[in-house]
Amino acid sequence: RSHEFYAFRNDPQHPDAILLDGVSEPLGRDTVTVTWRDSTGQGSERVALPTTRFGPVIHRDTHFTYIVRMATDGDAREGEQWLAMMQAQNLGEWQTAMRMGARTTSNFTYADRDGNILLVSMIGAPILPHPAGGDTVAILAHGPGQIWMRRAPFEQLPMVLNPPGGYVHNENDSPHYTNVRAILPHQFAFWVEPPRLRFRSQHGLALIDNNRTFSLEEVVAAKHSMRMLLADRVKPDLLTSLGTAALTGELAAARDLLARWDNTVAATSRGGMLFEMWWNRYRQRMGDRDLHAVAWSAADPVQTPYGLADAGVAAEAFRWAVPETARRHGAWDVAWGDVNRVRRGDVDVPVGGCSGALGCFRVLTLNPAADGQRVAGGGDGWIIAVEFAPEPRAFSVLAYGQSPDPASPWHANQAAMFANNAMKAVAWTEADITRATVRRYHPGH
Repeated sequence: RSHEFYAFRNDPQHPDAILLDGVSEPLGRDTVTVTWRDSTGQGSERVALPTTRFGPVIHRDTHFTYIVRMATDGDAREGEQWLAMMQAQNLGEWQTAMRMGARTTSNFTYADRDGNILLVSMIGAPILPHPAGGDTVAILAHGPGQIWMRRAPFEQLPMVLNPPGGYVHNENDSPHYTNVRAILPHQFAFWVEPPRLRFRSQHGLALIDNNRTFSLEEVVAAKHSMRMLLADRVKPDLLTSLGTAALTGELAAARDLLARWDNTVAATSRGGMLFEMWWNRYRQRMGDRDLHAVAWSAADPVQTPYGLADAGVAAEAFRWAVPETARRHGAWDVAWGDVNRVRRGDVDVPVGGCSGALGCFRVLTLNPAADGQRVAGGGDGWIIAVEFAPEPRAFSVLAYGQSPDPASPWHANQAAMFANNAMKAVAWTEADITRATVRRYHPGH
């Protein structure tokens, strides 16, 4: 967390002052211009906001003045840092840019032609002289000695540099398992998000934590894995629970479909829609109870969780899911791509991929449409794979187009490519750029 809340005692002798180590200190004032607009018109006014040398005042009552102290307060150099990162010619220059610490909300990855790879979790990391208060507790401070005064330097942040296995990865989980051959400590001297490794991240590790040497084309192929990791972990228990149930007719046929299903959500795969319908029903019926027989564990981070906590609920949910899938989508054995589509402009094509919570690496946010199908509207969008050869090579795709204007030729020109798991070569050299040029524009001419 990059902030803490503090409470100072008010000076009873001076209404606009606080007590610091028993000494009265007047509040400052930051004057800002606020522009407003409502049904009567618009205007602006100047407002004087109370502040302290430790941070702005967010509330005052009879006895206390409350402030928030932000690790990023007053740092307006984010654009400067991005520019320095882009201009860096080697790892040392890039690290120098990162030491500015103006961007504190992302996991950053780095790679170069020399073979260096790095992931650093850029967090505003105050060194606290007290337990963290989080978002619900204001720390009572009698003086500056009880307030954090410095941030952790760049070198102390969660970081993995050139680890064994030759990879770093992150899918918006904590940085601890950036490389499972070099797991980071689970405790730091400052707040770092708790260790976690969800299904999508585990899927990513299954793709790259090996001794293979990947070509650029093989990286692209791995990126488009259609496996649903959740199915690998729980389908055996589901089939076991159904094997003890008296299933006949369509229920028995649907069970056999899941047994044959390849556990992927490729557009042509059949079984994924039924499985997802069943899983959502199972989760709903389980309520707040644990879903899995074995929960996720930091002691076994890439093989847990697995199994089902309640075979009876699983079987009941399956009996519900078979007719419900047919009711919603026309058949319980419907192909994934018959339901899930990329629609943009004149493009309406089947697509593979699913939620990261289901263990897909090709993540899609699928929104219901009026016709009962689902339309991809988020998740994977801009994808790029780069090879740092003497002359770099790269492939990319921008799923939902460069322009939001439906009339633009750049609105839907990559939608079908994205849905087809294809990518285009990036124009890199001057000759490539010349061949790809559609129009030249010279400002002022």
